[in-house]
Amino acid sequence: MNFTGVWNARERVPEAVGEDTIQRLCRQVSEEIESVTDRAVGQIRAELQSYAAVPIDEQRGYISRQLAATLRALAESEPLADDVLERSRQLGRRRAMQGLPLSDVIETYHIASRELWNTMVATAAEPTTDLLRAGGMMWDLVHTATSAVAVGHTDATRSEQAIRAGVRYRFFESLARSVDGDHRDVRELAEALGFTAQHEFQAVCVAAEEWSEAQLERLQRTLDTIPGTTQCSGHGTVIIALSQRAPVDDIIREVRLGHPGTTVGVGLGRPGLAGAAMSITDARRVLQLASPTGEVVRFADKWVAATLADHRDELATLLEPGVAVAADHPHLVEAVLAFARNGFSISAAGRDIHLHANSITYRLDRWQQLTGWDPRTLDGLQRSVSSLNLFQRDSGGAAFRQEDEQQPSQLDTSTPSVSPTGASHPRSEPRRLSDS
Repeated sequence: MNFTGVWNARERVPEAVGEDTIQRLCRQVSEEIESVTDRAVGQIRAELQSYAAVPIDEQRGYISRQLAATLRALAESEPLADDVLERSRQLGRRRAMQGLPLSDVIETYHIASRELWNTMVATAAEPTTDLLRAGGMMWDLVHTATSAVAVGHTDATRSEQAIRAGVRYRFFESLARSVDGDHRDVRELAEALGFTAQHEFQAVCVAAEEWSEAQLERLQRTLDTIPGTTQCSGHGTVIIALSQRAPVDDIIREVRLGHPGTTVGVGLGRPGLAGAAMSITDARRVLQLASPTGEVVRFADKWVAATLADHRDELATLLEPGVAVAADHPHLVEAVLAFARNGFSISAAGRDIHLHANSITYRLDRWQQLTGWDPRTLDGLQRSVSSLNLFQRDSGGAAFRQEDEQQPSQLDTSTPSVSPTGASHPRSEPRRLSDS
């Protein structure tokens, strides 16, 4: 299909013996078809910014041919020929591939036909019933032509979306299978999706059970409108959105527009295709750690627990002693975590959770007594926090133990600590992180 070239004078409406008023009018207007085309093209480009992407000679050539075909149909009181309708369908496909919205493509028909009609009215000696009838027929022809355009545009859009969805799926599958992320097929698929293989990638993951295929397709269309390149696809239990040069907060915002409060895992930005695979792993790991309360969990913040989570079974023997204690004594957990997040300062931890420093000290000692881990030492704090992050069960129903809050006037630091198994742990005096 040739979309370039200008309308040929030989296509003008020929003079006929005994022609009626409309035939004569169409022949006269056909003499001005080039100027009508130029006015239509100028108006289209003034009104529709999307047409800056279309070569002007291509656009002029098509409009000229379409206007000539319209004049012929009016002169002969016939519908548009099959080849004209096929040309409209092909135009719809082409404009879809050029990224133009269907509404803009249809609007070009209206603008060009309006210019043609205005010229016919100006050329006619006087308004007649025949002219009015020709006007009605013209808009019937416009409707027929734009319907053909819509068919072509829709077919191309669906086809392109299906093709790109397949490419996205193969890309993510190939990336998951590739050990180093640099296999040739992965690189080719990445480039087909608009990625630059050696640049930085960042992944975002959400739970897949919340999404239908239609919702995922709508999300991709939305992500196509934000800066950078972002491709999303469903794999196993997660939806993955992988991006380059795209603000991750924009991606999270778009994800949550359709699913408010959904939990989101965010990987690190990592270079190259190997880095893309690693960032997806990052996002998957932190998503597993998140509670289903709409958190945005970033690997940059939770990297220790996220990495250790893959070794949960190996670490169970070391870290499970804190689980039972945490379930029965949630107030001790509160003190340990406040101490950890407040610079290992007892006074700051107390201010954080509105307790006196003596209460924090007592709770930390009580935690040590029950678990064998002193949270004021590096080893004890690491074990405590790792245990809580990896193994803590829901302790919402645990009763607050009043007897645990009966603070002695002077802490007996010589009393051995006892683990949940009943084993006695003599108190050592390692250097503490804080005694403030």
